[in-house]
Amino acid sequence: MDENVERSDNSKPLGYLVEEVRLWNTPLVGAYLLWMFTKGYCDRHPEGDAPIGLLHFIASAILTSSKLAEPISNKRDSLQSYARSFEENRKTDSLLGIHNRVIARRVYTLEAIDVAISTGLLIWDTSSGKIYPLTPVTTSDGRQKKPRATLARDGKKAEILGNWFSQHDLQTIASYLKVVF
Repeated sequence: MDENVERSDNSKPLGYLVEEVRLWNTPLVGAYLLWMFTKGYCDRHPEGDAPIGLLHFIASAILTSSKLAEPISNKRDSLQSYARSFEENRKTDSLLGIHNRVIARRVYTLEAIDVAISTGLLIWDTSSGKIYPLTPVTTSDGRQKKPRATLARDGKKAEILGNWFSQHDLQTIASYLKVVF
């Protein structure tokens, strides 16, 4: 049986599930997503400020879950709208699970931040605790490397999430997303 063909029981094909597991367990992908998140945050912050490191742990928990990342789109205008979507669709358990995902994914997030710093995507200012985006990765002839379509789509979601986070302080974000520090 071809693993990329939909199965009659409406479950996802095996190849798709394997790809999901591989994608979300690779710190290199996490590094890219956190770079896009940070870039989105800085681009939309009223003063052009950078996010503190703690926000990357929340973003990573959201972006590495298909259930939590699904409602992220330009159709929503804010973090409040994102949080409300879980209540409207009676999926508050997913929203309440973000806190546990932050804890469970903290090693992965640290690895992703480490990869992003070592590859020149991010820089962590230890005196302020803020993480800044650097220039995109380029080839030897100066062209920007382009991620494949699925990763680019997830990167766009990360950028949108960064845009939303940039409009609030840490306490407000934690309150909307039911995260306790």
